[in-house]
Amino acid sequence: MAARTPDYISVSSIQDYQADRLRWCFKWVENRVPLRVPQALEVGKVLHKAFEAAFTLGTNVGHELEKLLPPSGTLLLEESERKADQELRGLIEPLTLWEDHFPIEKTLEVEQPFEFTTEAGIPFRGRPDRVAVVFGKVFHIQNKSVGAAVDPGTYIRLAQRNMHELLYGRHLRTKYADYEYGGTLYNIVRKLQYRTRAKGKDNAIINPTSKMFLQTVIGLDDEQASIARRDLAILSVEMDRTADRYLAGEMPPSTRKADSGPFGNGTDAYLPVLLGETSLEDPSLYTDREETY
Repeated sequence: MAARTPDYISVSSIQDYQADRLRWCFKWVENRVPLRVPQALEVGKVLHKAFEAAFTLGTNVGHELEKLLPPSGTLLLEESERKADQELRGLIEPLTLWEDHFPIEKTLEVEQPFEFTTEAGIPFRGRPDRVAVVFGKVFHIQNKSVGAAVDPGTYIRLAQRNMHELLYGRHLRTKYADYEYGGTLYNIVRKLQYRTRAKGKDNAIINPTSKMFLQTVIGLDDEQASIARRDLAILSVEMDRTADRYLAGEMPPSTRKADSGPFGNGTDAYLPVLLGETSLEDPSLYTDREETY
């Protein structure tokens, strides 16, 4: 993909922009992304695909996850890949037991993209995970995977300001105007170890599915939704101007704290470019970005 001002913005691009404007330009203007992604992000991506397939086909989530993984032992994996592969295989069995805890009366759509124009005249795109009727109301069912160390209560509290939920709600209220909009239902998978690997423990279950899976309704406030739409209008203009200036040769400042990676315990994938050691055209480190939301 050639460098250009993005045709649209999304929640993902907004989050990238707010984290670091220069890295945002690398990803969304130059359209170059790292070949390798952190283990946690890769695991989350595969789990997302498993839920998408299960909801689309009406099948079992664990079985869909197993189909997404190559036969065990058939690939030569690097250490981070091996850990991700092991973590995903450990989730197959518990996910075969996963089920909706809320009464899903009707699934209206799964991963259907949408677009609307912001107040600043810039297209915004999104793609809800799953939209369904629950208790006679329309809900966005958002699939989430979180690490073992994440506190579920804090995670749910933070969701009240999540841009995905606040902005997607605007679209869904309009599209399904015949229904009352209920808000968001979080479907959370906690990446816990289901069975022990310790010798002499007979492969015992150490984290039951009741501890690994959580489904809860997120209360969304109308005032917070209005603030999110205001922020979208402001940020969309800033992002458009940043892209134009970057293409004209003006480099935005980068966030040096991001040099240690998304979790602050390594090095960021763009660091070699920022240090002048290589360029975004290096095929051993970077590849073209796929169009996502």
